[in-house]
Amino acid sequence: MKQLVAIVAYYMFGYLIFWTLLHETSVFPKVWVQENFNIAIYVWIFFFIIPLILIALGNDYIKNRISDFKSLNQSTRWPLYLLLFGVWDLMIGFAYLLFIYFEITQVTMIIANALFITGTYLTFLSFSVAKKLQISKKD
Repeated sequence: MKQLVAIVAYYMFGYLIFWTLLHETSVFPKVWVQENFNIAIYVWIFFFIIPLILIALGNDYIKNRISDFKSLNQSTRWPLYLLLFGVWDLMIGFAYLLFIYFEITQVTMIIANALFITGTYLTFLSFSVAKKLQISKKD
């Protein structure tokens, strides 16, 4: 768990530097980002989100949770799928509201990242909880 927190902290620190440079200096083409926001989001996903996912998948915490998920019975997986659909529907809905009703700022992006990191953590935590429930039903 400490490793996961360190990864997220490292990621957020780098992300804050990037958005500070984008908003406070002319290092990055701010006008281009605002005019081509759809492309900028793809760049953000490619350079920030995908590396974070790859690093997290190498983490022991995530590996253990995926192992918990793989060992679940089929009857235990369906309630878990419904729970995860609800979690991600909520996270994506909040992020959508942030982007639609608030100006795209550093704070908005930090909150959006926090939502997705929270959703990911809740996803992997739910694998563990579902495995524990399955084991307790057998006993």
